[in-house]
Amino acid sequence: MSVFNAILKSLKSNIMTIIVYFSIFAVFGNMQARATVTTKEDVFEEVTVKVAVTDKDNSKLSRALVSYLESTQEVVDPKTDDPQTMNDNVRFLIYEYALIIPEGFEENILSGNTEGALTYIAPGTTASQFLLTQKLDDYLQDVVIYLNSGYSEDEAIRLTYDQMLELSGTKASVLDTSDDNHRSFYTSMFTFNGYTLMMLLCICCASTLTFMKNKDVKKRISVSGMHFMTRNAATIGGVTFVGFAITSFVILVIQFMGLEYANAKLLYYALDTYALMLVGLGMAYFICSISSSENLINMISNMLVLSMSFLCGVFIDKELLSDGIVKAAHFMPLYWYTRALDFINDTPVDSIMGRRFGTYLLIEVLFGLTFLAAGMIITRKKEQYAL
Repeated sequence: MSVFNAILKSLKSNIMTIIVYFSIFAVFGNMQARATVTTKEDVFEEVTVKVAVTDKDNSKLSRALVSYLESTQEVVDPKTDDPQTMNDNVRFLIYEYALIIPEGFEENILSGNTEGALTYIAPGTTASQFLLTQKLDDYLQDVVIYLNSGYSEDEAIRLTYDQMLELSGTKASVLDTSDDNHRSFYTSMFTFNGYTLMMLLCICCASTLTFMKNKDVKKRISVSGMHFMTRNAATIGGVTFVGFAITSFVILVIQFMGLEYANAKLLYYALDTYALMLVGLGMAYFICSISSSENLINMISNMLVLSMSFLCGVFIDKELLSDGIVKAAHFMPLYWYTRALDFINDTPVDSIMGRRFGTYLLIEVLFGLTFLAAGMIITRKKEQYAL
């Protein structure tokens, strides 16, 4: 109990660090995840465009065209006849699209001439703007086809309107049955968590281990009569418990934030995260074996974790990194953590648990043991040479 109380006291001194990193994770991680999440539902969805219409012809056909736009888009008054002003309004997104129906419009259409019959003002940078231009061209061509087929102007307008309105109600969906090219909310959140969790474990656990090595703390605990081996086992167990508690809390936070994106793969994301926890604990022991200064612990933790985060695909997608950087990242634990996340993301849930996924977890555990062994060697050498 005395060891556990000492660990809790050490954590209290790092409470602001925990709050800061959890805040960064909760805010920026959530924003990034929601911005990059993609699903396999409703890949195509038609969007209503705000259209400013100027009808200078004021004919039966021009009024019919405006009526069609009012039925399918959001029509607004441009409040100007100046094309330059309308162009500026479109550029500054006062409205998204401007249409000018010139004088002589109906006469041109009735003669079969649709080319240049309308003036469009649109940036053309979105699919919805491009599609609206195409729809207007189709509208005019359909009117001409009906007129050439012997229908009267009123019949051509009515048939075209009914046909175009029916087409506007058509819904298209692209269903991709593969998990490839789809990034889930959990994948993005757990990827960003690679940085947050490693920083929390390295700073908090390294500071706790350093605190437990303090001579005064050792003497106070030894007064309780606790055996040396028991005291060290309690210290290791207490630090491991702290790491497990932090990791579990992070997983619960992600699950709570991703309720609307819930899927059956959360267990595998959690397994990968607990494997990374062992890396963080090993690295914390390695860092505290180098220095007992809290400032130096913070500096080393930031240097190691930030470097790995940029090189291993936490902050920058691995596809944007050069081949040389990716090859170098193979020697860093966060690379295998993100590789496992990508594998979970791209693999059906019933095929995840296997040799490949197990290899990723094993490599992470081996990295954790390597850091632990390096820390033990440094500590042993320091004791040997009384450093």
